[in-house]
Parts: sequence; C-alpha cells; structure tokens
Amino acid sequence: MFKSVRTDRMSQAIIDQIKEAIFQKKIKIGEKLPSERQLIEQFQTSRVTVREALKTLEISGILEIKRGTQGGAFVRDPDVKFVNNFLQDMFYMGSIKVFDLTEARLAVEPFSVKIATERISEESLEQIKQNIQETKECLKHNQQTDARLLTLEYHRLIAQASENPVIFFMVDSIIEIMEHNVSTIYISADSVSNTLHYHEQIYEVIHLRDPEAARMLMLKHIQDVQTILESRSDGENIKKVSVL
Repeated sequence: MFKSVRTDRMSQAIIDQIKEAIFQKKIKIGEKLPSERQLIEQFQTSRVTVREALKTLEISGILEIKRGTQGGAFVRDPDVKFVNNFLQDMFYMGSIKVFDLTEARLAVEPFSVKIATERISEESLEQIKQNIQETKECLKHNQQTDARLLTLEYHRLIAQASENPVIFFMVDSIIEIMEHNVSTIYISADSVSNTLHYHEQIYEVIHLRDPEAARMLMLKHIQDVQTILESRSDGENIKKVSVL
C-alpha cells in the first residue's frame, strides 16, 4: 500500500502518504492501518519515525491509537471538536481575543442568516422560536447565565439552518469558545434583553422569508457588539464585555 521513503523529513513523508490513502478511500473510516511492524517494512524506516508520524496524525484527529492486543492505528470519523479545542487553547493563551471572534462573526453570520432564510425548514424555524421563548423564561426568572447560553445557541441554530456544513463549522467553533467562557464574561440583564430583541426581529424576518432584511439585522446586531469592543482599549475591559 505504501512506498519506502527517502527524505530528510521522513516523518512528514509518511504522514502525507497515509493522508493520501485515507482521502482516496484506500483506507476507510474505522479501518485499521497496517501494524507498526508492517509500516516499518513498507516505509523502510525506523520505529521511531513511524511512531512520530502516527502520533502527529493522532493529535490532528485523523487517527485514533488504541492500546492492547486488539489495538493499533484506526482512521477516525472527522470530529470538529479537535479544531474547537485548538481554538480554545489559542484563546486561553491569548492568541485569540474576544474582539477577533466578533470580527469573524461579522464576516460569517450575516451571510449565514441570509441563506438560512432562503433554505430554512419548518422544523428549524420552530427550534429558533422555541429558543427565543426559553430565553424569555430565563430572563423572567433572573437566570441570566442560562439566558446567555440560549442566546449563543440561537446563532448555532441559524448556522445549522443554512444547511452549509462549512458555515456551521465556523460558527460552531466560535460559539463553543464563548460558551466555555460565559462565567468569565460580565453579563447584564439589559445586555441579554437587547440581544433577545435582535433575535426576535431576526426571527420575524426569517419567518417572512426576507433574506436581505435578516442579513442587515444580523449585521447590525454584531456591529453593536463590535462597537462596544472598540470602545475598550485594554484587554481586561474587553474580557468584561457581554459578547452575544
């Protein structure tokens, strides 16, 4: 299946060949790669180099390494959580700021809601309506954190309704970071109420199947958040903004 490698970057050459075999469906999801010994023989390289390549593929989420007598290297089902976790780490290390996330949302979410409005099913529309109702109930009972999480889920539901897996992946990755940091970000009832107002307006124009109105409202919604962020000059203040 594989060819011997002769290069200064043997580990990378092994990675490239294994990826190509997976992408060409020569090895399918859930299937086991040849044993370590077989890989050493096929690639004509050392055990250390093979293990280094397999470890890199495991970290990237392409392979799952199982131990024991029935173990080995298995092709895993693609999982966006690996990328989400990577972005989480970058956020915690300070490489990504809340401002960066909001700026990315400006680029993605207005178009997301536009095509969602054109494609949305009755089931998805009902889910969004229910999300708004549950948010209202949480605010009524002063459950601001729960309301905050629901307002974030609202954006995920719209991305899902776009029926574009790439758009959903991008929005989901951003929302995942925000959900994990809800407890560290200041939340005011006014902020959540203002967000809910936008969400109700956006829902109404989606229901009326007006994609341009939905796009403009979502753009204004996120621009309002961006304006708040731009008014803060230091990272500490930015951390305290309720980004919805």
